[in-house]
Amino acid sequence: MVGALFKDLVSQLQAGLLQARVTSSPANDDLCPIPPVWDLAVRQRLRALPYPDPYLAIVAQPIAEAVTTWQSTLDAPNSLVLLGSPVDDTAAVLAAVLNPERTSELTEGLHILRPLPWSLRPADSSSIKAQLIQTLTALKEAEDEDGEDDPEDLSRRQRVIVLPPLEQCFLRCIGGWQGIEWLRDTVNAQRNYFWVIPSNTWAWAFLNRVCQVEAYLNQTVALPRLDRDQLCAWLTPLATALAPADGQELAAERSEELSWGTFAELCGGMPEVARALWLRSLRIQTADQPDRPQPLDNDEPLPVPLHQVQPILPSLPSLAAADHYVIHALMLHGVMARSHLALSLGQPESIVQVQVQMLRQAGVLRLSRAGLAIHPAYYPRLYTELSTNNFLTEEELS
Repeated sequence: MVGALFKDLVSQLQAGLLQARVTSSPANDDLCPIPPVWDLAVRQRLRALPYPDPYLAIVAQPIAEAVTTWQSTLDAPNSLVLLGSPVDDTAAVLAAVLNPERTSELTEGLHILRPLPWSLRPADSSSIKAQLIQTLTALKEAEDEDGEDDPEDLSRRQRVIVLPPLEQCFLRCIGGWQGIEWLRDTVNAQRNYFWVIPSNTWAWAFLNRVCQVEAYLNQTVALPRLDRDQLCAWLTPLATALAPADGQELAAERSEELSWGTFAELCGGMPEVARALWLRSLRIQTADQPDRPQPLDNDEPLPVPLHQVQPILPSLPSLAAADHYVIHALMLHGVMARSHLALSLGQPESIVQVQVQMLRQAGVLRLSRAGLAIHPAYYPRLYTELSTNNFLTEEELS
């Protein structure tokens, strides 16, 4: 009881601190947001911005060490779960780390296999277990045809299996995590494979609660966090490239004037939250706003000087209890089809659609071709909101 009260107090203090930072930021009436047509172009370039090399190097190190230990020690763990927040693109980070062109020292001599063709939950969520069994059993049978399966032959340990994000391999509903139970047993049984499994921390906490996955997949590593200097070095070049040729030096100076330490605190060092907050900080002079802004070409800079204000967290709208359940489901499952969301909540899709529409209009959720997801800019405040209201969060990992 004392622990719960203390957690609630800390959450409230954190929320108050963040609110104070928002309200203390001075407004600048001479600046305005960049026009939507330019915002789209900037958004696309920001999305394409590669993760910083030092960040990827930190992720690669524990994977390389775990694989090396597995190859040289008979009873070493044969899996590694890479944990990120619900708004981190853990699978994309893993793909960049395991790119042979970038990390030959990690991938050299290994066969990197991605046997499951999907990165998002199959349309028929009830088929997940069957797909896992069919694909991974076929993989095992193909290996058996290559020669005798000797679990003590360390020289055979050359295959690394990369799975889809774990949050996309189950659905929180009756029987919805049977595939995870089958997978956890299979990983331990097939020791001639090393399994790399991305997962978000909220899904991991839930699966620990319902089927004790960490007792089977007991080697985990969390995505690193970007500090103030890394964020500055990552985003400032893009701000400079977006400025007109005669204003690039000024744009770099303005970027350096930002309080990157405060920014790192607000985004928690998470790259996707940093992208979203940084985009919201871009401004132009109101006097420079054109009547009819034209679309930008691929690498074309903005035609007017670029300004930046101190990034802040957006305020949450008033959220009802039903909104909390929708948001929590998306925290657990990441990107999600509306039909899957309704099934997870046990609600008719028509009712869920109304809630989703209101949350989208408020900015809390965003919709893409892949499905619904939490807007990264709102994640820090939503984390506090759900934790304060006693929802299962990643805090349960401790």
